[in-house]
Amino acid sequence: MKCPVCGKGCIQPAREVLAGIEQRYPACSACAPEPNLDKTKGSKHLPKRVERCPSCGKATLDAVMLDALRLLQQFGLRDENDTLRSVGSPLIEVGYPLAYSPRLGPRSLILYGSGYSKKAAEAMVERIPEIKGVILNRGVAGIADMESRPLENLLLAGCDMRADISQSLFGEAVVYKRQSRIHIEFSRQSAPKMRILEQLYLQGKLRDVVDGLCGPGTLGLMCVLAGARRVVFNDAWLESVQNVLLNLEANRSLLGIDEIEYPESAKSEVGIEPVLVGRAHGACEIEVYHGDLRRLFSRAKPAGLCLIDHFPGAKTAEMEEACRCCNEAVII
Repeated sequence: MKCPVCGKGCIQPAREVLAGIEQRYPACSACAPEPNLDKTKGSKHLPKRVERCPSCGKATLDAVMLDALRLLQQFGLRDENDTLRSVGSPLIEVGYPLAYSPRLGPRSLILYGSGYSKKAAEAMVERIPEIKGVILNRGVAGIADMESRPLENLLLAGCDMRADISQSLFGEAVVYKRQSRIHIEFSRQSAPKMRILEQLYLQGKLRDVVDGLCGPGTLGLMCVLAGARRVVFNDAWLESVQNVLLNLEANRSLLGIDEIEYPESAKSEVGIEPVLVGRAHGACEIEVYHGDLRRLFSRAKPAGLCLIDHFPGAKTAEMEEACRCCNEAVII
């Protein structure tokens, strides 16, 4: 599968990703111990560089962040008092809860932060082997409400396609997302959203489900894994539904999908009237809509359960009202 951002092989089938995940980030027997650089000290107190392992070639996260800090200093964007934390947030290419600091191979890290220039970002991707892409932070990406303009962060250089592994008692899925245009959720062991889904599963409620504000599709994909007969994905943000369609393809063997169809094309970046952009058949009947949740059920059949996973603190009263035709609505 070609990556829609860079056209390269960033997208692998979920089974392949999961099969190789234990070998992705550990140190080899020849790797030096973690340098454990002090993240609170200015760069003048840090070493010039931390070497890669001469055997496996992997770098510690500290080594990559230190290289990025030194390069930003060369471009006049950081000074000797700036710390490793000033570089930004490191996002590993395939995210899942780790009990150790990852050892990084080529193109396995995306940087997300502020105070970057395009030239500096391009230099980081060109000169630091582990950096896959650099994103300039402008805020929380996506649509906060239908009355506001959508917010996108800016991919300055490289590719921003990455994945998170969602884990639950009913299985695992690989959720790809174009990270500059989809809000960031760090993979955590506690995974409170998954715990809510597991409770609903144990109550027998994950049978006929609408994932009303689906984003890249995490909750809906997990409902398919949980044995749902029907799942409807919906989001007003075009990037989200495009990510859902990508994730159905990447996870199709895990989800028991036999066929994926694309009945209609989206008409705009922000959907109002629901458009059926995707349909999948197999173990579960799946529909993917692009549109405003408040209008979804003018087109889609109501379900037994509607999941509403909005931005923290966002008002959901109108959406809950729109979902009253479903047997139950749950705010995630």
